[in-house]
Amino acid sequence: MLRVVLADDENKVILLMRKLIDWEALGYEIVGTANDGLRALELVGEKQPHLLITDVRMPGCDGIELIQKAKALQPKLHFIVVSGYRKFEYAQSALKYGVEDYLLKPLKQEELTGILLRLKEKLGQEAALEFQLKKSGEHQQELLLDALLGAAERATPFLSAAQVNGEYGFHFGTGTCFAAVIRVDVPDAGAYQDGYKILLRHALEIARRELRLLADDYAASLGKAGILIVLCLEDYHTVDVTQCFTKIRKEIENQRDLFWSIQTTVCLGSRKGTLEQVGGSMREALWLCRDRLCRPQFWRDAALEQPDLTQRYQLDVFRKKSFQVAAECLDEPHFVQELEDSCHAIQALPNLNGQMVEDWFRQVLEACLYGMRQDGEREASLEEEIEAQFWHCTDIGAVYRLLRHSIQAEIRRRKEEKSLRELRPITEAKHYIQQHYQEALRLEDVSSAVGFNATYFSTLFKKETGQNFMDYLTELRIGKAKELLCGEELSVQEVAEQVGYQDLKYFSRLFKKLTGVSPSDYKKLYK
Repeated sequence: MLRVVLADDENKVILLMRKLIDWEALGYEIVGTANDGLRALELVGEKQPHLLITDVRMPGCDGIELIQKAKALQPKLHFIVVSGYRKFEYAQSALKYGVEDYLLKPLKQEELTGILLRLKEKLGQEAALEFQLKKSGEHQQELLLDALLGAAERATPFLSAAQVNGEYGFHFGTGTCFAAVIRVDVPDAGAYQDGYKILLRHALEIARRELRLLADDYAASLGKAGILIVLCLEDYHTVDVTQCFTKIRKEIENQRDLFWSIQTTVCLGSRKGTLEQVGGSMREALWLCRDRLCRPQFWRDAALEQPDLTQRYQLDVFRKKSFQVAAECLDEPHFVQELEDSCHAIQALPNLNGQMVEDWFRQVLEACLYGMRQDGEREASLEEEIEAQFWHCTDIGAVYRLLRHSIQAEIRRRKEEKSLRELRPITEAKHYIQQHYQEALRLEDVSSAVGFNATYFSTLFKKETGQNFMDYLTELRIGKAKELLCGEELSVQEVAEQVGYQDLKYFSRLFKKLTGVSPSDYKKLYK
């Protein structure tokens, strides 16, 4: 849809323009209206419309002045001028600034529709080209920030401005460079992934729109920590930077009506003299972002706080071993107790920071996954899935719950799979017994058929069925004998032989023991 802003000092004219035609059917969307030139100019900056339809004379600044300023703000913006004055000099002034057409009041539906139809193809082609260029530029921003993150993680110098400009197509110059992270937190974001992704896209658009007004060149993209930003300002003014990032934060949080409770944290890295040094600025911004787990604030600035990047956490070797053993043995109570004790221990540390909480999280996760791997089964993408959820945590309590619920769920899953693996040979054994119960069947025959050692199979069979092998076989045979005895054509001797007993006396004794009556009496009862 092509975005349109309507501007006129009379509300009835704006209402008429809204109702006069079916904008949506023509491929247009009215994104804002204004009753004065200053508000119309604000809407141009906020909504980035393709088309502005404006009256010539309005309070604040008139239509001609509005066109001049709007054109400077958005060079590709198109205009239609509306006026109640039939003086050609107004049209001349307007046309000088690239106005597409000029309409006189009272407005006529066919005239406005005709202009919009003529503009649609032109605007559509320009919008498509603009979209392609925008996506290309956004991709370059993502690539640049991926490279910057790599430099930050390795603690190595970043590229020079000349290298960045040459490789990524930017125009960074000299001045003050720094990185920033804007973290957008919402309750239960992990459970509402689609909505959260929409929120982040909106937040990124807000950030890019405001950064365009602050810096000639910048890069902003979404990362696991939030909105990652790098920019270089030829003339750095603290007030301008503060106002820009404050406005971004407030506009993101203003979307509470659309989404749910939003908490935004702005984290600024320290200011650097060259782009090569901005990797250090990004490390600081990320450190401050992690530290919201311990000290939640909406504004963090490395220039004021000086984060200690050297303070890290190391899990005690005995505690690590205990986590490994609990996970390897699939001992859920043991794991929960260890996690509670470990969480209390780290919370008691003086000067605990978010980086230390992340260190603890990763080491506990690594120890548990290492223990689980000892049975030969790989957890595939489990580690990545849990780590991705870490950034949705807003405090150490949430980190604890993530570890507990994730590892407990994996322990239970593995227990169930182990139980199914153990149950499978028992199912196969029962099937084999059903097919061969009439034969002189031994425990060794069945265990060999399912590929198990006889002693282990006997233990496993008793564990899964609650009976030893011989009791199960006897019960099965007597059950089959009861079915045969209900018929008229077989004698007790024949029934005994058909269910695997050659000794009639032994069969009769077993039958009476299990049913309370002899085979002959049973046959009479059910004849």
